Amino acid sequence: MAATATAAFAQTNTPLTVGLQQAINTGMKNRYDIQASAYKVSLAQNAIDKNRQEWLPEISASGNIRYNTQLQATMIPAGFGGFDKAQLLALGAKNVTIFGLDLVQPLYKPTVVTDARIAQNNLNLQHEKNREQEISIKQQISEAYLNVLFNQLQYRIATDMESRYKSYYDLAAGKYNNGALMENDYLRARLDVQNAQVLTQQSKQNYALAEDYLKYQMNVPASTILVLTDSLTSEKSPAAQPLTNLAEGRPEIKEIQLQQQNNQLQLQKSNRAGLPTVSFFANYSQQFLNEKFPYTQGEWWAPFSYVGLKLNVPITPVFKRQVAKQEYAFQAQQTNLDLQQKKADIEYEIQKTWATLNNAWQNMQATQGNYELSKSIYENQQQQFALGSFQYNNLLDTEKSLSTAEQNYVKGVYDFLLAKLNYQKATGHL
Repeated sequence: MAATATAAFAQTNTPLTVGLQQAINTGMKNRYDIQASAYKVSLAQNAIDKNRQEWLPEISASGNIRYNTQLQATMIPAGFGGFDKAQLLALGAKNVTIFGLDLVQPLYKPTVVTDARIAQNNLNLQHEKNREQEISIKQQISEAYLNVLFNQLQYRIATDMESRYKSYYDLAAGKYNNGALMENDYLRARLDVQNAQVLTQQSKQNYALAEDYLKYQMNVPASTILVLTDSLTSEKSPAAQPLTNLAEGRPEIKEIQLQQQNNQLQLQKSNRAGLPTVSFFANYSQQFLNEKFPYTQGEWWAPFSYVGLKLNVPITPVFKRQVAKQEYAFQAQQTNLDLQQKKADIEYEIQKTWATLNNAWQNMQATQGNYELSKSIYENQQQQFALGSFQYNNLLDTEKSLSTAEQNYVKGVYDFLLAKLNYQKATGHL
């Protein structure tokens, strides 16, 4: 359905209007890696269903047609059946045909219950792996979305800068034609316009590349026209207080914990592998004995059947058990250390991203104030230049300060939103 929808956008050139959350949702529906991971969950679930079938009876049908070209002789002892001395006697039928049904019903299989728990553990583990992958993809889409907004603002700033330099040039050209401006300042004004035009073109190209990357992350056709409803300045809030005890909710932690459970289950399975298995078996057969092949004559068919219990006591696993215990003990120690290290890593990541978020908030506030101040200074000096009381070189210095303030402000907002995104991921709230 998602592929059909995006194809429709490409065919009709209807703009695809998305906010950040809509872009994430679209990407999660369209991406093939997410769809492939869903099958991994299905396979893990199928392993559980397969394990449940271990308790089903095994029923098989068999047929055997044997023709004895020479009957095997049997020794008859003296005095048996009226024979006065021992001799060989061939007994039996040349055509021996047997058709039968066999049934084997497991009654006790010590490893089946443990295998079921291992299969369920693997399913839970796959769910956590998928959740970790989804968080990573959400972050990639979010960063791509913010990068489009950042390049969009960069393009707008470059366009505004070009417009300002164009107004400078128009003023300089008027003064130069009236003899009130030196030729070198006039030529410099024209060069500044041309340089601003190059910067605008480069910013436009970067904006287009950022849009293409977002389409790739969302897995929509490259011809799709994107309209982004969010902006860098639409979501600004002070930095949150640092949260604690959030490592347990991260999928990486749960994966290691599930691996610990898997080690314990494997050890239990190894211990139970030495226990006996018990099964019930039964057979019903029809036997045909004759010298020839008159199968249609019913008097030559005779049924027979039997039932029983089978006890199977494995011996080899008993000798292997000690080595298996040592192996799983080593794995348990390893995963325990991995778990402690991962908790330390995540706690540090949370503290680091919170500090980065807090710093980004302060920097954004400072750059916003500088940006507002630079605009006021620029407007005043532009009027003074138009009246002839301000030199062009001084105007360019103010323009440079204004451009720097604009860039710093936009980057400050972008850094804040990116820091907020990283903090949400670190705390498991993305």
